Amino acid sequence: MADVTVLKTYADCDAALASLRKEKATYAHRDYNQSYAETQASDRATTLAAQHAKALDDVTRYTTDVARTDLTKQELTTARRNLIAATARRDSLALSMEAVSGAEAYLADVDADQVDAQLSTLDAAIAAVTAHRATLSA
Repeated sequence: MADVTVLKTYADCDAALASLRKEKATYAHRDYNQSYAETQASDRATTLAAQHAKALDDVTRYTTDVARTDLTKQELTTARRNLIAATARRDSLALSMEAVSGAEAYLADVDADQVDAQLSTLDAAIAAVTAHRATLSA
């Protein structure tokens, strides 16, 4: 913790408090934005998981269709096209899910931890300056 005794007057304390509060407001804003982004990412992850599950079901269904022996040539072509599209969708969604859950998600968590630590540090500094100011004579 920084040495508050370097603040010798009310004016020093007031200037320090104003600066600390401004910086805290900046970090509080970042904290809010991160919370919002986390909620959005969680919603997106849930949506991606549901879409991926459907794509997996589609691949299974179209694989079964392609394997059938009673299809006309046109029905088989349609089933193959559907299987290709479902496979591409499944693979694309799998890549999207990796982006939501991989290194990017970890680094976002690290950044959130840094903001939380900074807010705690600023709260402690504000409390220390406020307490120190009370010990000064007018």
